[in-house]
Amino acid sequence: MEEILLFKKSFFKTKISNFHLIETVRSFIEENKEKFTERSWDCNNNTSLKKFINILYEVEEFKYITANIEKEIKSLIKQPFMIIESWINILNKNGYQEFHKHERKGEKEGSGILYLTKENSQIEFAYFPEDITLKIKPEQGDILLFDSDLYHRVVDSKQERISLAFNFKRQD
Repeated sequence: MEEILLFKKSFFKTKISNFHLIETVRSFIEENKEKFTERSWDCNNNTSLKKFINILYEVEEFKYITANIEKEIKSLIKQPFMIIESWINILNKNGYQEFHKHERKGEKEGSGILYLTKENSQIEFAYFPEDITLKIKPEQGDILLFDSDLYHRVVDSKQERISLAFNFKRQD
């Protein structure tokens, strides 16, 4: 696992190398794409969030990818946790997402993104108010893990970009 330091905040990059698992999830998404029509966050983005609150646990086809994601989180935080929500994001050509964070007050939380497409637009992380930013271009199978209070955005997509986002809560 690679740690990437952004001023006082870090995010972590790891990878699921079993592309059969990714293709299983992609097949489910392709078969159900028309159900993910909910637009949110004032962006050119379709999401499954209104259809599934925690898609990782609600869809049978996701159980093996869920186990892999849980393994990566466990290796990072080394304490009990629970994935509290997860959803699919589909950005069409010219899709984007403005800076946002997933923070809930008073809770120790983390967030993550699994990239399911081969070609992905950049994600930009930011530390405010210092205006320190860092862009990276994720590859298929990459998982990024970070504190939920870290700002991030998706830079304009040149083509369709599909990711699986999730939030997890540390259990003290």
